[in-house]
Amino acid sequence: MDKFETITTDVLVIGSGGAALRAALAAHDAGVDVLVVVKGKFGKSGASYYSVAEVGAFNVGDGAGDPEDSPDNHYRDIETAALGMADLRLSRILADEAERAMRDLEHYGVEFERRDGKYLVYQACFSVRPRSHVIKNHFKPIVKALGEELLRRGVPVMEQIMVTNLIVRDGECLGAYAMDADGKHYVIRAKSTVLTVGGASHLFKFNLYPPDITGDGYAAAFRAGARMTNMEFMQAGVSVVSPFINLFNNFLWEAPPRLTNRLGETFLEKYLEPGVTAEQVIRTKAGHFPFSSRDESRYIEIAIHKESHSGNAFENGGIAIDFRDVDFETVLADRNSGIGRMWPITYEWYKERKADLYKDSIYVVCSAHAVNGGVLIGPEAESSIKGLFAAGEVASGPHGADRLGGNMSVTCQVFGRRAGENAGKRAKVMSSHPPVRELFEEERAYLSQFKGAGKYSVNELKRKLQDLSDRYLLIVRTEQGLNTYLREVEALREQLRNETAIAGARDLQRTLELDNLLETGRLMASAALLRKESRGSHYREDYPAMDPAYDRNIIADRNADETFFFHKLNPA
Repeated sequence: MDKFETITTDVLVIGSGGAALRAALAAHDAGVDVLVVVKGKFGKSGASYYSVAEVGAFNVGDGAGDPEDSPDNHYRDIETAALGMADLRLSRILADEAERAMRDLEHYGVEFERRDGKYLVYQACFSVRPRSHVIKNHFKPIVKALGEELLRRGVPVMEQIMVTNLIVRDGECLGAYAMDADGKHYVIRAKSTVLTVGGASHLFKFNLYPPDITGDGYAAAFRAGARMTNMEFMQAGVSVVSPFINLFNNFLWEAPPRLTNRLGETFLEKYLEPGVTAEQVIRTKAGHFPFSSRDESRYIEIAIHKESHSGNAFENGGIAIDFRDVDFETVLADRNSGIGRMWPITYEWYKERKADLYKDSIYVVCSAHAVNGGVLIGPEAESSIKGLFAAGEVASGPHGADRLGGNMSVTCQVFGRRAGENAGKRAKVMSSHPPVRELFEEERAYLSQFKGAGKYSVNELKRKLQDLSDRYLLIVRTEQGLNTYLREVEALREQLRNETAIAGARDLQRTLELDNLLETGRLMASAALLRKESRGSHYREDYPAMDPAYDRNIIADRNADETFFFHKLNPA
């Protein structure tokens, strides 16, 4: 690390998923130089590219699924799902600009599925009307179309470069530090920086994301002094772990399926409170994929979580689920129901992957999906640090305690465009790159914390972290469990810095990724510990009810007198 290569650009876009590509195109439209830096392979990495469902959902209140639907109704569903935790200014923008975002994607070549000449639309999680427009093969078509357009324009891309930290002076972002897989280090000077590196689901053993999603954006932004919020809220839910990894869509509960443990026992009933029936729980679960404490569906994830951690899971870690006793002739008679609309695509998707849903068992677990919180942004997608913009899962604001299914893909496009446009505008009026004091020393000091010699491997420590996260942070949270988690995370951080073997640049990158996951886990658990209630995706078994006293957001700010404090994002 004796030398750094310095690169300059007007706008630096970090990431290459749906939000990143839309931001890069918008910044390029503003007439400035744009550089895209991606940790993996361009167009073939990140959460947008990683298909974990047979279809991708893209919410637009255009009346295609219900003539009474509208952006106003879309907005009201977002507000209801958020349970007071969203910045409703951003929610309003999201609903109002969703249709434009879809038209932009169609312009770039993304095809939305149609049936009988009309958009194929279904009712997704937490929505009261069908507005989720279907993209086959999840969101790969978005990455392909926008990526090809970016390359056609000749926008430069640097692949397999990990951004390690942001360069911030006096509350202004001036670029980023990075390193490649060969150990070469870079200083990338930028007038505006757009952070779009996704979430942190690899904090958990069972997750629905590719291995490059390791909380890099959350950790780097927090270290740089950006405000973070809603980190206690994340989407987790029932997903397939075998024979392949896939999100278990909520409409499949309409059948309904049967759950059994490795002993062949049905077990849901033993976790229900008096007066609650299994039929009622399963019927409610058909309304949304993610775990939520808001309704009786929560017992499904709680039961699977507890049954698994009591030793009753199969060798693959899962619980068996099957449809063998279902009368599908009756179930599929209504072609306008969720399962009626989606069963043909879903059944073929599973069958192509060696699972016949009419006769085979599949195995499910509770998996981590998307974080609803992140870097606090405003309507222009700018963070609390001037010149640092954020979009996609790494950013917070338009969602709250729960998020509509099909809204994250729209969020990436709406706020990706806003981030790119405003980053480009800012860069265009700046005449030069401001000088930066102690430019190289800062990054050297950060990297020198990792001693590189010791008895632990990065993989060993990561497995320990994931096991802890699955047990204490994923579904069932308690004060005792969260305190245990925070103590263990701190111990793992010490081991990572002082007792972990680092042999070469790739090992160093994996060490930094794990450090980012540890920082993200600490942020999530600390916020969850403060929120002594249950609200949406955040469930405290020791505080199972929602408490109006917590009708405020928890904000993390390392520059504040108190690292965490309460605040209402949108008091109006």
